[in-house]
Amino acid sequence: MALKYMKETTDWTPLKVMNHTYIFDGAMCIGYIKEGTTEKTFFKTPSKLFSKSRRTFKNVTKEYK
Repeated sequence: MALKYMKETTDWTPLKVMNHTYIFDGAMCIGYIKEGTTEKTFFKTPSKLFSKSRRTFKNVTKEYK
């Protein structure tokens, strides 16, 4: 299965929270790319606690192929 990259687009106003790009393998979040960088950071073990609820995302997989 191909990796899926999703850019968070959640509006956190009035908080100042950065929206990163998250890397998924199926339903599991396996890493992220910090906003403003292109460096991929992978978790030692996939994050099973990552939740997409109350957050918004857009698919950006094509930008990272």
